[in-house]
Amino acid sequence: MPRWLKVVIAAVVPSMAGVTAWWICAAGGLGLDITSIVVGLVVLLPGTPLAIWAGQAESNPGPLPAPKSDLHPMPAVIGEVPREPKAFEPRPELSARVEQVFSARQVAAVCALAGGRGVGKTHLAAAYARHCIEQGVPVAWLHAETVDQLHGSVDQMADELGLRGDADDAATVARKVRAWLQERQEPYLVVADNATDPDVLAPLIPSYGRARVLITTNDHSFERLGTLVTVEQFNEDEAVRYLSTRVGTRDGDGFRSLAEELDRLPLALAIAAATLVGPPRLPCGAYLVRLRSTPIEVLLARPRGEPYPRGVAQAIMLSAGEIGPAAAHLLGELSVLSTSGVGRDLLDPRTETALAELGARSLVTFSRDDTTAFVHRLIRRAVRDQAERDGTLAAMIESAARRLRVAVEDVADQDTWRKFPMIMAVADHATALWEAVEQTPDDEWAQVRAAAEVVLHVRLTVAHHLIYLNDQVRAVPIAEAVALGREKLLGAEHPDTLTALHTLAHASEDGSVQATALYHRAAAERARILGDDHPDTLWSRACAAFSYTKAGRASEAVTLLDEVLADQRRVLDPDHAALLGARFFQACTKVEAGRPEEGITLFRRLIADHERLFGADHPETWVIKGQLARAYQAAARTDEAVHTYERVAERQATVLGADHPDTLITRHGLAAAYEAAGRTAEALDEYEWVAGRFEAVMGPEQKLTKSARDDLERARRTLQQR
Repeated sequence: MPRWLKVVIAAVVPSMAGVTAWWICAAGGLGLDITSIVVGLVVLLPGTPLAIWAGQAESNPGPLPAPKSDLHPMPAVIGEVPREPKAFEPRPELSARVEQVFSARQVAAVCALAGGRGVGKTHLAAAYARHCIEQGVPVAWLHAETVDQLHGSVDQMADELGLRGDADDAATVARKVRAWLQERQEPYLVVADNATDPDVLAPLIPSYGRARVLITTNDHSFERLGTLVTVEQFNEDEAVRYLSTRVGTRDGDGFRSLAEELDRLPLALAIAAATLVGPPRLPCGAYLVRLRSTPIEVLLARPRGEPYPRGVAQAIMLSAGEIGPAAAHLLGELSVLSTSGVGRDLLDPRTETALAELGARSLVTFSRDDTTAFVHRLIRRAVRDQAERDGTLAAMIESAARRLRVAVEDVADQDTWRKFPMIMAVADHATALWEAVEQTPDDEWAQVRAAAEVVLHVRLTVAHHLIYLNDQVRAVPIAEAVALGREKLLGAEHPDTLTALHTLAHASEDGSVQATALYHRAAAERARILGDDHPDTLWSRACAAFSYTKAGRASEAVTLLDEVLADQRRVLDPDHAALLGARFFQACTKVEAGRPEEGITLFRRLIADHERLFGADHPETWVIKGQLARAYQAAARTDEAVHTYERVAERQATVLGADHPDTLITRHGLAAAYEAAGRTAEALDEYEWVAGRFEAVMGPEQKLTKSARDDLERARRTLQQR
């Protein structure tokens, strides 16, 4: 209720009560003294609480109804709601308009905060989201700038709400989330931040229910999805008040001039204020002189239909010019990496000081838990465009790629699964870097050659990690992109291109003809360029031979592997990694070719060599022991197979983790061994557990998942027949 209306009520009600009391007393013939006392009491009794009520401050925005307790607990917050920035200007008129939109409708209210870049839409949405959280209303914060980011955020929301099935595609997930929002009986807020396409967001918008959807966007066409609230620059009073609060001094005329120079754009004012605060502190007049005299062009070109305000680039680059070399170097790296934000686990601890400096200058922002650093898209654009003009963009990309290279190359085999989220983050950033490289005109590729080589190396390393985890679904497109990139950069016959080709064959190694053809091509090219006896040539030949085993042609593979091993033993050290790998292929192939006892002998020798070279707990040592168990089973030595599988699975769960793909592969083999031993109930339990974990951990499309699911169904049919 408006304050003026409360004051009127608080004044009128006691007065009317007093007049009525006076008339009653006079009509009753009471004396003046008694009448005065009665009238005073009548006025005082309602007047006091009404005066207190009228004096209470209104909260803005108004309180939201508290949600009822759900049958199942749910996260209070999904996604990263930005924290309140220093000297946050609440802009109560805009907040009130948002609240009015949501209060006007009881169901499926949608509000779109629309305006130019840098006007503060995200912070207004975040303030409303924090208010909802304080009122007990759950919030989901979705990144909607690109289709992939929106799908990723919706996936996370569905996952945390327990709605997502492993086989669901993006459209199915969106339908489930929309249905859940429509059926929910309590309030819920969904924020779609930086949305760019109403057609992409529309399938998520509920038609009924008590959910509220708050959109931030630069596109006024979102008006068709909900009520549009236009967000513009600060007005003069807001800009001056913000600067005064943030800087901690009063300089009305100076701040007013500065605000006009920066077009009163909130982002530009925040960066300017950070420079004024220092250290060292800079007078507003001196800042204005430097801002106007800085010899830089307007860095942000006008996009169609939406101009960048004059002065934004000047503020960004002046603020960037005030930071130290380490902070400037870090800002450049962050500006070319993915817009999804850079986790601190990818940053060297020595960058913390530089990162704090960037935060103090408002050049980066942080997630609520401080684990992820973000660079605003305007700052990214300014930094990258300036680097392009300076001729330093390629060096910036290379530096960022080298940081990723250090992070991803340091991951040991036994840590690959534990660091899988970080590896996928590196994959995302490396993709962004490669996109930046590919934007270079063909006649200027020489300038980005060094950067491109490092980026491709990072992507190849990511592919190797995924192949190690038997994640062919994610590995194949990355390996394919690296092979194409190296061919464009280095030529089809370059050794590094052939390495990428070999890796693509490895990623495709699912029994397909493509893998065999790629291996043969790599082997032939390596033989021609490197020589017949080069270790890489021999390794491609070994892999090509083993691909026949994967394709069900083990008898052919036996002959080919025997030939390769003879050549390897002639030119390689007995402990060479390629020779050890070919020996593993040979042992597996003997088993597949119906000669399991020979395979057992070969596996035992190989295990002894691996334990001598790498130790008993090396992940590859346990993989070979798991294959030994498989050989026991093929040789009808069932008890030995069960015992070996159980021991290997137990140790892998300890060393690698219960959900590591190697552990799950061993548990799959254990289920088969139980079945072969006639322990059908135990086999069925094991099959069910393995199939469920494969699907949850690796997804429904992986070959390992499908194999486990097929074996589970077969085991169920077998059990029903007995």
